Amino acid sequence: GCFSFVHHGSILLEKGASSKSGAVQLPLLDRISTIERQIREAREGNTTLLQISTQIEKQKKLVDDADKELRQATRAHDSILDQIKTSTQKLESLLQDASIVPLTPHQVSGLDERFAKQSDAVRLDNVDKVATTVERGLNTEISEIKEEIADCEKEIETRFADFKRQWPMDAGDMDTSLASAQDYFAKLVRLETDGLPAYEQRFFELLQNQSHQNLAALSTYLNDARKAILERMDLVNDSLGQVPFNQSTNQRTYLHIDASDRQLVDVKELKQEIQQALSHAWTEDREFAEARFLALRRLVDRLASQDPEQKRWRETVLDVRQHVEFIGREIDESGVEVEIYRSGAGKSGGQRQKLATTCLAAALRYQLGGNDHGLPMYAPVVLDEAFDKADNEFTALAMNIFTNFGFQMVVATPLKSVMTLEPFIGGACFVDISDRRVSGVLLIEYDGDRQRLKLPEHAREAAGVEAS
Repeated sequence: GCFSFVHHGSILLEKGASSKSGAVQLPLLDRISTIERQIREAREGNTTLLQISTQIEKQKKLVDDADKELRQATRAHDSILDQIKTSTQKLESLLQDASIVPLTPHQVSGLDERFAKQSDAVRLDNVDKVATTVERGLNTEISEIKEEIADCEKEIETRFADFKRQWPMDAGDMDTSLASAQDYFAKLVRLETDGLPAYEQRFFELLQNQSHQNLAALSTYLNDARKAILERMDLVNDSLGQVPFNQSTNQRTYLHIDASDRQLVDVKELKQEIQQALSHAWTEDREFAEARFLALRRLVDRLASQDPEQKRWRETVLDVRQHVEFIGREIDESGVEVEIYRSGAGKSGGQRQKLATTCLAAALRYQLGGNDHGLPMYAPVVLDEAFDKADNEFTALAMNIFTNFGFQMVVATPLKSVMTLEPFIGGACFVDISDRRVSGVLLIEYDGDRQRLKLPEHAREAAGVEAS
């Protein structure tokens, strides 16, 4: 009751068959083993079957490997399709982004060149990395260019500041920021279109002629002013030589005022600069002429400056009166020097008063006197409370000094000095004030022949007692 089939060394038992006892099963198993052994022996003994079996096993492995590769390729294909779909959607989204600015042909060419220089070829999997590298390089170059631009802007603004400082009138109200660049460039264009180089020869001609003339005029002014001081001091000394400064029974002295250079450093440097400029005024060397022009411009700018320190310097170098100092020399009739007066230090009150009065008269004569005439251009000198504390000798001396200098004296003096002043006046009046409110004037006649006032004798005696 059992059927068996043999297929490639396998035994298939029909379903539903069963053995009734273990005794029945054992012969069947033995039979199966025998059949399998026979089949194996037949196969192994048959070379052709053995080769076919081996080929079948190899083919099965190839089929399994091919099937496995097919499944892997299918999965990869599906994955790539998903990536293509995702990338396509992303690309479409980017293309629709309004914030993306279309690149110019120059930008496209530049980016292509930069991407081509990268060590890694651009692929989909590394495009972000390569783009980041290119972007980093661009940012570095942008930073460097910005620094160069900042340096250039600073240099340009420095040039603007130099132009405005050197030519403030031409710069006008333009500031030194880059915003005024167009104004400066427009001025440059005007200078170029006006043909400024055509005036270069004219400039050098004026530099030679006018600067030489002006410098010579300045030098002449300084020399003439100093000469005028010396000439006018000769007039002063002539007047001082007519009136004794000190007089005694044995000796009569006169005051003589000498002028000497103070040797100021600023004045010495200015004169040296003028002489150097004049000595090379006719040079044909353009570079030397331009250097000379710059030196002259610095000198002119300094002379025209309103800075307090420069104004002090200008007054020092141009006021020739400050270039000399005056020394009083007291000499006797034989020309022997008795004493030197640089100031009134160390002198008594009377000596200082006498020296001050003499110098005052000399200074007035110097200021008001001219070189072409002997008398002062303005002669009246008013002295209030004159000689109120001076003795008769000094009063007479002072009046003699002022009279010999050609001044007209208008003197208000107490009664005690009237007798001393009589020989030096041509008329008088008496002023009286009552209760500090009412004043009156009484004219007094003057005797020109006797050079004295026509006063009653008792009034003259009273004045003499008061004076004593």
